[in-house]
Amino acid sequence: MGVRSLLEIDLEKLLSNIEEKFGIKLPRRVIEVYLDAKHDMLFIRFKETNKTEVGEPLQTKAIVTLFTEEETNEITALEIIGISELLKELS
Repeated sequence: MGVRSLLEIDLEKLLSNIEEKFGIKLPRRVIEVYLDAKHDMLFIRFKETNKTEVGEPLQTKAIVTLFTEEETNEITALEIIGISELLKELS
């Protein structure tokens, strides 16, 4: 059974673990978090943008995509499909 509620996820710890595993620095200003429990998907938005976003997959068992602004390369969002699997992998 997957994650059923956002209350089950420690976002600060999740972001820190992702940073450590992939050697990246994620923003700490989160403006939107969406959990689709049916599809075991978590979406975190760090910045609104009207510019083109580019997604880059990270190497995990779960499908994790890091979104950046194409022009500035600034991180805008993170999408995780298989959040339950990623939480196990990072723990």
